[in-house]
Amino acid sequence: MVLILRIPEKLAYFVGHFDQIAILPGVVQIHWAIHYAKQYLGLVQVFRHMEVIKFRELLLAGQQVGLHLRYTETVSRLEFVYRSETAEYSSGRIYFHDNSV
Repeated sequence: MVLILRIPEKLAYFVGHFDQIAILPGVVQIHWAIHYAKQYLGLVQVFRHMEVIKFRELLLAGQQVGLHLRYTETVSRLEFVYRSETAEYSSGRIYFHDNSV
């Protein structure tokens, strides 16, 4: 699944992150990946761990970016990539487990 997102200019997450430039925090990028996977891919499991999290380029206020999500149910793994036509901004793998475990 690919979602096209525009990073809002006045996003609350920018306050106190960097005073000179509005940079989208990495923790927000991860949060959004999980949020949209739950909303659109039906993910209901609970966070277990992350691996191979990479932040390559800065995501700035006003930018448009594609959030690419792929969930592999057999291993409970969510792969995410934020990218545009010219750059890959961040990526990683997030693992989940059943809440009853």
